[in-house]
Amino acid sequence: MSPALLQQLEEAKAQHRRGLFGEARRRYKRILKRHPELTQALHFLGVLEHMDGNHEAGLVLVRRAHARNPEDYDIRRNLGNLLNDMNRCEEAEPLCRALVAERPLDSGNHTNHCVALRKLGRFDEAIAVGRRAVALAPGQAAGWHALANALGSAGALKQAVQAYEKVIAIEPGFSPAHNSLCRALLQLEQAGRLSRFRLRRTLEAYRRWVQRVPGHPTAMFMLEALERAQAPARMPDAAVKASFDAYAADFDKHIRSLDYRAPELIADAIADRLPGANRDLDVLDGGCGTGLCSGFLRPYARQLVGVDLSSAMLQRARATGRYDSLVEAELGDFLDKHEQSFDICAFVDVLTYFGDLSAILSSAARALKPNGLLAFTVEKSNCPGSHLHPTGRYSQHPDHVRAALAGSGLQAVELTEAVIRTEGNAPVDGLIVSAGRSG
Repeated sequence: MSPALLQQLEEAKAQHRRGLFGEARRRYKRILKRHPELTQALHFLGVLEHMDGNHEAGLVLVRRAHARNPEDYDIRRNLGNLLNDMNRCEEAEPLCRALVAERPLDSGNHTNHCVALRKLGRFDEAIAVGRRAVALAPGQAAGWHALANALGSAGALKQAVQAYEKVIAIEPGFSPAHNSLCRALLQLEQAGRLSRFRLRRTLEAYRRWVQRVPGHPTAMFMLEALERAQAPARMPDAAVKASFDAYAADFDKHIRSLDYRAPELIADAIADRLPGANRDLDVLDGGCGTGLCSGFLRPYARQLVGVDLSSAMLQRARATGRYDSLVEAELGDFLDKHEQSFDICAFVDVLTYFGDLSAILSSAARALKPNGLLAFTVEKSNCPGSHLHPTGRYSQHPDHVRAALAGSGLQAVELTEAVIRTEGNAPVDGLIVSAGRSG
């Protein structure tokens, strides 16, 4: 490599390290325009694209670099990291295992192998590998975090709590560890309803999270709910967005592990009301997430629109290729701007972030065309009204749902009960609701 080319590459890497992704991307691409198979530029641009959320593009570039130089240690390690992050762990695990064998004293290799094994469901192996990672580097947060996640996935919550505490001691502002710690403590302490007395350690953990990461929306929302022991009307937009942006990479795989049935149940409810799918309707997938519902909505749709607060979720929905339009917006605001625009509005596992359903259902009613159909799921509560759980999700009593629907002007309501998923090896009861707007 010539001195001039090396200098150009170093300048691009410097911008990359500073987080100036746009400028670094332009520099890498200028280099590749003149040297299209330069391994280092392919590798670093691939890592940048992955860091910037363009995961598939990043993987293609790093694979090209790997094909050019299959023995390069750093390329192999980053390829394993990308595959792990994208939940392609069947491919990542052999790479990580080979790197461990090659450099067994590198704790990072054990950490990455732990992540791959956990995501494959091989929890005992993941825990053993995670313990080797922290033994080699007890001061590195990444190893403790991988071990904590493996312990939590295996159900060893008390040990997971201890490992998350190690992470926070090393990196006090690392929100993923705070969030996971609070969730683990909730599982250990929760009593089925908010209680300032039964959730003492959880409260302390949320207070510490707010102190260490001031303004974090999820931490503030949950702390407010727990301290007041009463439910806010809904989860704030910033908390929903932060949660699902962080959750996007693991979402589909995690959902499958919960025997998640809500999309199929809504598909059945729509088919009962609209037996003919003629691809001639305007359809809204509200809170579309990664696009899990797009497959059954597409046959009805002349135009299929997806709306979600999470840009990371929308990126995955876009990869399905089934949507005509995807919009990053709060659902209620979007509905209010699209009066009489849709023949079908489907909200699958979205209203679990709303306590008071009156406003959102009224907005949905206005967004429907005459004779339009609204179909949605909520979690069922046996308590009157709506109930906020320590997870930040709401459940609804059937009478509360019926009253909100009646207030919105929707008619011909059908409400059935069904198990919508499992959680903690227990069934979660839900309500499958369909209602029409009068012509």
